Amino acid sequence: MSQVFCQKIVLWKNLKTAVIVNPQAGNGRIAKIWLNVESSLKKSIGSFKLIHTTCCGEAKHLTRQELQNGAINIVAVGGDGHLNEVLNGFIENDLPINSDATISFLMTGTGCDFQRSFGIPNYWQSAIDNLKRAHVRQIDVGKVTFTKSDNTKQVRYFANIASFGLSGLVDRFIEHSRPRGFLKGSPLFLWATIKSVLSHPNQLIKFQIDDGQEQHIQTRLGILANGRYFGGGMLAAPEAELDDGMLDLIILKEISLAKFLWHLPKIYKGSHLKIPEVFFKKVYKLKASSNERVILDIDGESPGGLEATFEVLPRILKMRI
Repeated sequence: MSQVFCQKIVLWKNLKTAVIVNPQAGNGRIAKIWLNVESSLKKSIGSFKLIHTTCCGEAKHLTRQELQNGAINIVAVGGDGHLNEVLNGFIENDLPINSDATISFLMTGTGCDFQRSFGIPNYWQSAIDNLKRAHVRQIDVGKVTFTKSDNTKQVRYFANIASFGLSGLVDRFIEHSRPRGFLKGSPLFLWATIKSVLSHPNQLIKFQIDDGQEQHIQTRLGILANGRYFGGGMLAAPEAELDDGMLDLIILKEISLAKFLWHLPKIYKGSHLKIPEVFFKKVYKLKASSNERVILDIDGESPGGLEATFEVLPRILKMRI
């Protein structure tokens, strides 16, 4: 991990803090253990305003409301998708709502991929201890201008990874077909990936890197990475840095289903960049489109598809981590 992070120690007791919780995170697990989590949080970071979300998308508006009411730090408690909602409440027109405010997180969801780039354990007790010792770091944010199902354009920001193709289908498969009770975390994502790839063909994608010449590629999966992990623990972008002002573009070239499944374990180890069928390049911007229906994945959520433009906003976010 890059050591260029801008770090600043700010005591929690000096912050007006709001904790925004998704009680449905981790199949509702956080709601069952919340009293213990709340008690530990108060010991670690002091007093805070507690807010529970009641529906999808609400965290964005709650975050913006708290920032406008003077909150200096927002703590997102939930999964990667919940953190993405809070992040999108933090930023408007490519700038933070309040340049002094910081964002923090306590991951309690299914994938918990973003925190892996910081080496934070999945145990909530360890994550809370980490918050107590946290520093303020300036990190990059990704921006996607994408196409919704009604063909209108929408902008969404991301902290971790945006991708298109197979990953978007995996998101929707998990959302609608989650086998509750016997698969969680990485096994759940692996199961969903294998199930989805059986029905997901290579698709023709037209793309431009940094406003360069248009290129074409047949692919099942394209990734624009700010963080390193996605899909419940896949080390998808082993060379990505959260503060280098670039996104890691990884595109899987046309490949047979059998060969894809053969190479799949390498994505968990981060050794897939050496495979000839993988295209890798650090970029500032990517435009991608297709005549086929290609689904997006943005920090574990699937809000639309291609045509889309992916960009990086260098070090605009203050994250207390």
